[in-house]
Amino acid sequence: MVMTRFMKLFLSFAVVSCHYGLAQELQVSYTTELQSDFKQGNNWVNLLRLDFTHSLGKHTTLQAATISTARTRPESLADDFQTFSNIEEENHPLALATLGVQQQFGHSSLFFGIRNLNEDYFTSPVTSLFTNSSCGIFPTLSADYQIANYPVASVGLHYELQFTRWSLQTSVYNGKGYYRFSGKENVFRFCPQSDGILSIISLNYQQHGSNYHVGFALHSGMYMDYEEGTPKKTKKERRKIIWGYAEQRLAPGLHALLQGSFQSGTSRGCKSYAGIGLTWQCGKTEGELFTDYARFSPSYEWASEFTWKIPFSGNGFIQPTLHFIQQAGARHLIGLLRFSYVLPTT
Repeated sequence: MVMTRFMKLFLSFAVVSCHYGLAQELQVSYTTELQSDFKQGNNWVNLLRLDFTHSLGKHTTLQAATISTARTRPESLADDFQTFSNIEEENHPLALATLGVQQQFGHSSLFFGIRNLNEDYFTSPVTSLFTNSSCGIFPTLSADYQIANYPVASVGLHYELQFTRWSLQTSVYNGKGYYRFSGKENVFRFCPQSDGILSIISLNYQQHGSNYHVGFALHSGMYMDYEEGTPKKTKKERRKIIWGYAEQRLAPGLHALLQGSFQSGTSRGCKSYAGIGLTWQCGKTEGELFTDYARFSPSYEWASEFTWKIPFSGNGFIQPTLHFIQQAGARHLIGLLRFSYVLPTT
């Protein structure tokens, strides 16, 4: 009830501010992907995203983003732990990625509202080129835990401090993410007593085309069976995740990528992760090669990707990709053909 009143006040304030003709921007992006296992399986995956920003004053901005996902196949082509496609999800007609207010203070900014951590973390230039999910968020943080990670979000605070080369990011989220707009488990829910709290901090440095990142996350206060949605009043979990990755410029248009992460404090999920990659530019196109190893409880997974990104019509790109996945007793070869286009409608 309190959150409903807040939303009514929030939206009313936005409507009133529109009356004064302050700056605003709307952007629509669409990504579609054809998948095949080169046998009898295929899948068609779609992602539609709408981003809206509206100035509420000199240093205050209203931010909102929605996502809609659809696929033709009810299950994944590969029963992989890391999820080879970073856009594939169950069918969600509409979900919030962000909805809140950001305030700028000199070199700092503070956001309050609904948000998922994919908006801010693991978004550096080289890492973002790959199509696998582990480059979007390391599995030590996301595997087996429904945190505020695509396609779900949660109530949170996000703070950034930006300088020329150094930057600091830190966030606090409700410990579990949601996508529904109503019911007990809705995206506006803030219940650390049962969902816990997720706290993240990342220190970043960039120089001469290279990027370096180190981060730490503390996920605490959730019950051991919280995935089932009916927590018992028993022991609570606390897990700690540390990660780091570097995008090293080797030559003009050539970068090396190195990633590593560890988790401690729980007996499930991904315990450790390491990845290495190379990206190169050929004219206006970009080629990428990446492989990673993830240790899960009680198994493991190797995943490799070869992809090529080809610009299309100014605001779009075509990206053919091959994924090779090896697990204990199973191997998968998956081909993707991704097309993405951004339609600015300011």
